[in-house]
Amino acid sequence: MSRLMSNSLLVFVTTILMAGAGAVFWVIAARLASPQDVGLAGSLVAAGDSLALFAQLGLNIAIVRTLPASSRKAADVVTAALVVLTAGAAFALVYALLLPMTSPRLADVLSSPLTMALYAVLVAVTALNVLTDSVFLAIDRVWSFLRLNGVLMGVLKCGLPFLLAGAGAFGLYGSVGLAVGACGVASVLVILRHVPGSRTPRPSPQLLANRGFAAAGYVTYVLTVLPLLVFPLIVVNALGSAQAGAYFISFQVAALLNAVVLSVANLSYAEVERAQDGRHAVVRRSGLLLLGGAVLGCAAMVVLAPYFLAIFGSHYVDEGTTTLRVLALACVGAAFNYWGMLRLRLAAHLTAMIGVQVISTVVMLVLAILLAPHGTVWVGAAWGIGHAVGGLLGYLATAIFARFPDRAPDLELEPA
Repeated sequence: MSRLMSNSLLVFVTTILMAGAGAVFWVIAARLASPQDVGLAGSLVAAGDSLALFAQLGLNIAIVRTLPASSRKAADVVTAALVVLTAGAAFALVYALLLPMTSPRLADVLSSPLTMALYAVLVAVTALNVLTDSVFLAIDRVWSFLRLNGVLMGVLKCGLPFLLAGAGAFGLYGSVGLAVGACGVASVLVILRHVPGSRTPRPSPQLLANRGFAAAGYVTYVLTVLPLLVFPLIVVNALGSAQAGAYFISFQVAALLNAVVLSVANLSYAEVERAQDGRHAVVRRSGLLLLGGAVLGCAAMVVLAPYFLAIFGSHYVDEGTTTLRVLALACVGAAFNYWGMLRLRLAAHLTAMIGVQVISTVVMLVLAILLAPHGTVWVGAAWGIGHAVGGLLGYLATAIFARFPDRAPDLELEPA
């Protein structure tokens, strides 16, 4: 338990450092560039981050499961890195080519073949960095994760805007992309120093046998992210742009707590996958850690909600305080859902993995559509209720028909 607790603390510190560096970056950006360039750069950053996440293709989940038992650890890392890099570049190019039809103003920022190519490269290395985050957890190198993502990335992210000042919106996005990309490349170099074997991209039988698991993990991830993309549209259609702005800011603050909870859940999953025996006990301890951390974070955010929102202005305090408190409470439901997802991944019951998350996402979206006219508080409640339903169903599934073994299974067999 002491290693899980200490690693969780390191993940928490890394998340705080990353959030702090992000806040400082946007303050610097606001001083160096026009509001128009900041807005366009923010859109590119949000799109690039989303594309990088979608480019994982489930490999970030599968490699946590397979790497501890892999017979070709270095080869698996190199293979996954090449796949994710390729997917990230391809998704980014498609996105850039569609911009003239979807967002002409943003298309002006990526108007030349050179800027499109640079954008594709930066999204690709951003995707690489997302993958290496999971690899660090799989090989228990959380200190390296902190030094690279918490320190190196923050220093680069806050320093590069001064070097690229005057390059407009793409210069601001380039500052973020270069910082994250440099961290991703450095992470791969550090990881390859700590994993044995040939670096030829020949995936291990363990990774190949878990293609279905990776696909199921990818589907569940997309389903988890979908409400975060759709909820703002639901709010603006039901309540208007002013309420949507208050909801967006409140959710961004709550997202910090959610990021910490999700990071601890991913760390817990990696910890269990490394354990050869006694997995049930580790899962129980992980559940208590997740619940305790979420409850403590929720309590702190409930008290500090108006002070957090006061940074953005009195409008957000008046309109968003209650919403932020409900979203903080919803993070407790999210912790329950992430724990249920952890259990389902260990069971490797692909139908249950996808089915539970489908139900959870549908509950969120339906409740949000029905309750949005009553205010953003109810949209936040819909997010929490959907997570709680997912957590309950995940627990029941793994307790009744999708049980996971106490001992690590043979990963050369395709999951059921």
